[in-house]
Amino acid sequence: MGAMLFKIIFLGAAACLGAIAGWWIRGAGSNSAPTPTPEPASEASPSKSLPEPPETVEERPRIDAVEMMMAQLQHLTATVAADVGEHNTKVQEINDELTAATADGSNVLAVVEKLVKANEAMQSQLMQAESRLNEQAQEIETHVKDARTDALTKLWNRRHFDDEMQKCNDALTKTGRPSCVMMLDVDHFKKFNDTYGHQAGDEVLRGVARTLKKAAGKDIVCRYGGEEFAIILPGSDINAAIPIAEKARAAIAEQVFEFEDLDLKVTATGGLAQLRNDESAAEVVKRADDALYVGKENGRNCGYWHDGENSQPMKGYTQAPADANESFAFADEELTEDQRDRISGLSGRASFKSDIDRRIAEWKRGGPTLSVLLVEVDKYDAILDAYGDKAREVVLRAAAQFLKAAMREMDHTARYDDHIFGLLLPGAEVTETSSVAERLRSAIARCSLPLDGQKVTFTVSLGAAEVAENDTDETLLSRVQLSLEAAKQSGGNCSFAATSAGDIRSMALTS
Repeated sequence: MGAMLFKIIFLGAAACLGAIAGWWIRGAGSNSAPTPTPEPASEASPSKSLPEPPETVEERPRIDAVEMMMAQLQHLTATVAADVGEHNTKVQEINDELTAATADGSNVLAVVEKLVKANEAMQSQLMQAESRLNEQAQEIETHVKDARTDALTKLWNRRHFDDEMQKCNDALTKTGRPSCVMMLDVDHFKKFNDTYGHQAGDEVLRGVARTLKKAAGKDIVCRYGGEEFAIILPGSDINAAIPIAEKARAAIAEQVFEFEDLDLKVTATGGLAQLRNDESAAEVVKRADDALYVGKENGRNCGYWHDGENSQPMKGYTQAPADANESFAFADEELTEDQRDRISGLSGRASFKSDIDRRIAEWKRGGPTLSVLLVEVDKYDAILDAYGDKAREVVLRAAAQFLKAAMREMDHTARYDDHIFGLLLPGAEVTETSSVAERLRSAIARCSLPLDGQKVTFTVSLGAAEVAENDTDETLLSRVQLSLEAAKQSGGNCSFAATSAGDIRSMALTS
C-alpha cells in the first residue's frame, strides 16, 4: 500500500514538473515573446555601420510602447518564476507531511489530495500566464513591426533599411554573398505637390510603394524618406540586379494613380550599386545615389548603375510607352514647348549636338561608349509632289513615332534637319546600333499611311557611327553623314555605318 501510494505521488509530482518544464520550453519557442538574444558588439570599424537614423515624431511613441510591453513581460516572467518557486516549496512541505503520514499510516489520502490541489492550482496559474504571454508576444510583434514600418506607404522605413544593409555587409564579409541596392527618386515631386496638393502627392507615394513592392518580389522595398525609395537585393550581383531594378523603376511610369477626379502619372529615376568588400553599407548607398544623380542629369526617368568608378546606363530592357516622358508636364525641364519641334514634338539640332558633345566628354572620362544615327526620309520631295504639302506632316509625324517607339528611355531623338532625324544611343556599340537601324528601316518600309483616301508609303536611309579617339561632336557627325550619303547613293531604303578608321559598310551585313 505504501509503495503504491509513493508511486502515485511520484508520478503526480513528475507530471507537475513536466508541465512546468514544458511551459518553459514552449516559452522559449514559437509562442514566446520575440525578444532576440543580444549579439556581441561588432569588431568592425565604426565606418562599417550606417549612421543611426534620427527618430521621427511618429517613431518615438512606437518605441515607448515596445519598451512598456517589454517591462510588462519582464514583470510577468518574474511573477511566474515566483509562483513556481512557491509551488516547489509547497510540494516539499507536502512531501514532508506525506513521509510522516506514511510512517504512522494516518491521513495519507488527505495529504495526497492536498498535493493534487496544489498541482492543479499551479497548472491553472501556468495556463493563465501562458495565455498572457501569447497576447503580449503578439502585441510586441505588432509594435516592433510598426516601429520599422513607414506609416504612409506601409513599406519598411529607414531604420529597417539601415539594419538590412548592415546584414548584407556582414553576409558579404562572412560568406561572400553579394548584394545590391537601388535608390529611387520620384521625378519633380515638389512641383507635383505644388500643382496637385499634398493629398494627391500622398496617394501617388502610396501607389509608387505598391508598384515597387509588386515589381521587386522577394527583395526588400523601403521608403528612405520623402519621395525617396530604396530596394535592397540580397544575394544578387549587379548582372542579376539590373533587370530587376530597371523593371521596378520603369513600372512606375506605366501606372495611373487615381485621386478624386484626376488620373495622375509620374516617373522615377534610379541608381544601382553592388556592395564591395572594401566599403561600408553607407558607401555603397552613396555610390547608388551618385548613379541616381547622373540619371537626373541625363533627363530623369531612367536608371544608371555604378561600376565602382563611373555610372553606366541600364540597358537591354523594353522602354516605357513612347509618351512616358510626357506623362507629367514637368518631365523635361530643359525643353519647353516653344523649344520643341512643332511637328515631331522632338528636340532640335542644337540640343542634339550639345548632348553629343556632353556624352563624348563623359566617354573620354571613362564613361560608356555612344553611337549616333541619322535617319533621312527617302524621296521626300517626290512624296510632296505626289500627295501635296499635307503629306509632309503625316510622314514626319509617323517617322518620329517610329523612332520614339524603337528607342530606349536614355536615348535622345531629335529632328536634325527638315526631313532628317538624329538618334543618340548612349552605351551602344555600332553592332547594336546596326541591329536597331535595320529593324527600324524594315518596319517603316512596311508602313502605309492613310491620306485623303490614299495610302502613302515611304522608306528611310540610315547612317551611323560609334565614337572614336579624338572625336568631337562635329567629327562624329561628319562620319555619320558620310555613311548616310553612302546609303542614299546605294538607292535608299538601306543603312550604312562608318568605322573609326573611316571605312563605310552596309549595316545589313553587320546587324
